[in-house]
Amino acid sequence: MNRSNFPINSETGPEEPGIFIQAPSLSLEETSLSVIEEMMNMPDLSDLHVEGLSQIPLGKLRINAVRLHAVCRYKKGVKKTDEISPDSVRCIDIHPRALNDQWSRYANFLLFHEFLHALGFSNHGKEFRRLEALWHDREACEMGRSFSSYLRNLNARWLWVCPSCDMKHTRSKRSNGRYRCRLCLRPLIDVKVELHDS
Repeated sequence: MNRSNFPINSETGPEEPGIFIQAPSLSLEETSLSVIEEMMNMPDLSDLHVEGLSQIPLGKLRINAVRLHAVCRYKKGVKKTDEISPDSVRCIDIHPRALNDQWSRYANFLLFHEFLHALGFSNHGKEFRRLEALWHDREACEMGRSFSSYLRNLNARWLWVCPSCDMKHTRSKRSNGRYRCRLCLRPLIDVKVELHDS
C-alpha cells in the first residue's frame, strides 16, 4: 500500500473515507411542517404548545460539523430551569448533510428531538426519553452513530493506519505518533487522504 497518498473514490460508501455524491436537498421548512403535523397527532403531546413550533426559525449548522447533528438554541437570558416554550427558542439548527434523501428519516427524528426541547424538555431526562420513544420510526432513532461516521468520513483528511494489522481510522487531524492501535498496540502512521472525483 502506498502510504504517501491514499486515493479515495467518490463511489465509496459511508464506512469508507471519500467524497460522497450529494443527494438532492430536502426543504427544511417542509420537513419541519411534516414533523409538526405528526406531533399534533400524538396524544401525549396534546397538552403542549405544538402549533407554536412552526414559528421557530430554522437554520443549518456548519457543513464541517461532525459531533453536532442538530441543536435547539434558546434566546438570550433563557435558563434551562425556566418555563420553556417555543417562544423561548431563538432557532433550531440542523446539519445540512442530513437534509438529503439518504438521511431524510434521521432529519425528521432530529427535528422531533429538538422540538421536544423547544416544548420545555431542556434535558434528556426520563420524561424526555419517554416522549422521544413515541417517534414512529425506531430505525431512524438509531441512525446517529452511522450519521456521525458518515460525517467523519466526509471530513477525513488523514487516515491513521496500523502498520501491523492494517486497521484504518479516518480523522481530520494527524496523530503524529501519539496514538496506538487498539489491537496490536503499534504506533499509528499518518496517511494523507487524496481526494478526487472518479
